[in-house]
Amino acid sequence: MRLAAVQLRATDDRAETVERAGDLVDAAADQGAGIVLLPELFAVPFVQPDPDPDYFRLAESLDGPSNTMAAERSRRAGITVVSSVFEEGEVPGVYYNTACTYVRGELKSVYRKSHLPFSNGFPEKFYFRPGGIEPEVVDTGETGVGTIICYERHFPELSRIVALRGGSVLCVPVASASAPMREVFQLELRAHAVFNGMFVICSNRVGREGVKEYFGLSAVYGPDGDILAQAADDRDDVAVAEVDLERVAATRRSRPFLRDRRPELYDRLTGRGPATP
Repeated sequence: MRLAAVQLRATDDRAETVERAGDLVDAAADQGAGIVLLPELFAVPFVQPDPDPDYFRLAESLDGPSNTMAAERSRRAGITVVSSVFEEGEVPGVYYNTACTYVRGELKSVYRKSHLPFSNGFPEKFYFRPGGIEPEVVDTGETGVGTIICYERHFPELSRIVALRGGSVLCVPVASASAPMREVFQLELRAHAVFNGMFVICSNRVGREGVKEYFGLSAVYGPDGDILAQAADDRDDVAVAEVDLERVAATRRSRPFLRDRRPELYDRLTGRGPATP
């Protein structure tokens, strides 16, 4: 099958951005992609370093224009599309950073970003309430797909959950512009692929928004950490890679990291104190 990372520049014109994103999803589908990932909050400019209450006007419901486009493209092409939206919750004043997975047009998963930064010019704790569930794995009919969101790639526990739940493909929508993070951006994503023996799709935005310059480099990574397809760093683009899903099982046999875990020793990771000697 083929996996695709969509990369685009967001503007203040939501309708135009969503239309352009839809065209890129179509382009990925035309190239045979069965799973297509959109960037984090792809339809609107991302947060700036200084908290701004006016930003909340950009939020939308789960059935708003962003997901409507994603669901329609997913249904029409018979593919899986992972969308990312600035969600306006049902309770007034509550907002989430949310990823929605559509399989052939049907909403299969709603995952809300649970780890939120307030650093490096990304004051997300000001805008979003953290989600309260672990990543799910969606059965697309061909493989298992799980999603974590941007900052969460710094927490290896989450991608490991996706692997333990049977995921073969990890989707990571991001909004990454930090110059220091660019140096380790691909290193982290390759590491997730290697220590979980899975494919990783990462979709970033691109271009200048306020004081930030998003660097693109959306890509598809193989279970050995190899870059199978990569987008440009300066324009809208689609990275599409042909993958052999059998590589996941083969990699997990040759590097049986999941088998050799010792969870009884990991109590400190959950805050329950040290393991008993």
